[in-house]
Amino acid sequence: MEWISPVSTALGAVIGVGSTLIADRLRWSRERAGQSLDVRRKLYGDYTAALSRMRTGLHECAQADIPAQERPQRVRELFLAPGAYEIRHQMAIIAPLDVVEAARAAFVVLRDTRDLLVQGAAIEDPARRELEDRFDSALAELRSVMRRDLGVPESTTRR
Repeated sequence: MEWISPVSTALGAVIGVGSTLIADRLRWSRERAGQSLDVRRKLYGDYTAALSRMRTGLHECAQADIPAQERPQRVRELFLAPGAYEIRHQMAIIAPLDVVEAARAAFVVLRDTRDLLVQGAAIEDPARRELEDRFDSALAELRSVMRRDLGVPESTTRR
């Protein structure tokens, strides 16, 4: 019976060390998941803000009286300035596929708007207004999939 005491001690040590390792692993997993969520939350906010700045810039170009020879360059500058291209590439790496697809869909509508303005469309152009409506829908869908990914309930204030 002299072996019971050392075996009990060793078994207690194994159980203690094992439970500590498991607890540490679970804590690390929770912290990592929280950090991933924070990164996506910031990235999503940055991207939707960049889209908003692009839309505002394109809208201002549509309203402005810019000489025809300067207009394409000015529209392209305003389109690129917010940095949505760069943020979209980051999202392609860390965001789920449904978010990436919705982000691309909203971006494509703004790119189509840019192309229309480069061709000389004005604020009252029906094609530009149709693109505005498409962008509103694409942005609403993008925000919805982003909220779903972040575990946030649907907003009560839909546009």
